[in-house]
Amino acid sequence: MKEQQKNTVSSVEKALRILDCFSIEHPELTLSDISRQLQLPKSTTLNQIRTLERAGYLYKSQNSQTYLLGYKIMELNYCFHSTIPIVRYAIPIMEELLAASNENIYLTSYINSRLLYLECLYPTRRFTTYSIAGKTLPMHCTSAGKAMLSQMSEEEAERMIAKNDFCAFTPNTIIDKDQFRLELKQCRERGYAVDNEEETLGVRCVAVSIRTVKGVVAGALSISGSILSMTDDAIQRYTRLLISASNSLTPYAHLFPPIQLQES
Repeated sequence: MKEQQKNTVSSVEKALRILDCFSIEHPELTLSDISRQLQLPKSTTLNQIRTLERAGYLYKSQNSQTYLLGYKIMELNYCFHSTIPIVRYAIPIMEELLAASNENIYLTSYINSRLLYLECLYPTRRFTTYSIAGKTLPMHCTSAGKAMLSQMSEEEAERMIAKNDFCAFTPNTIIDKDQFRLELKQCRERGYAVDNEEETLGVRCVAVSIRTVKGVVAGALSISGSILSMTDDAIQRYTRLLISASNSLTPYAHLFPPIQLQES
């Protein structure tokens, strides 16, 4: 750890920490907000912000004194997304799942013990107003997160459970760790996981993990829809489709980005 710290550039680290201050919950921040959050002097923070602003990573709102993430972040996200090898192989399989279910289809992985959405396909009756690719969530509240955790070794799963923030998104969210471990046991036994309105009320999801030829959990495929369309019978039917789809991706699962190894 000391060797890693010695090889880092403090100014770059501070700039990256500024970018990390922004989130879906806090898309606009003032100089004071950022300075207070990072516990840095305003003068130091302002110099960093101005540098990021000139480079296009931040921009200042014309109507207030707040800053927002800049267009360069969007460019980098596009660059990253377009170069994920597994997506090219997953898209045709996801399109088949979409045609068979007419529900939302998600390809996910994980990073720093959080679920990461890599790709998504929506039916024509699309109710989602933006692409969810790049979004992260805690593992415990999604079918994909539970599907991946349930197929990991007990040691690896426990390590990720310890880092997971068991916050409640809905009254159905499992926030007790012992109850969650029991849920994972049931997922492991049946080979799939279900989200019963645990992340969003009115939405049910079913997911199956994707593993490499060596058995390493690399990601998951999931089908998501309303509680009206995602009946128990539909979930059983979609589970069979997901198992076949995930098996089709096994030969290419090593092409997932190595994000799932970043546990720092």
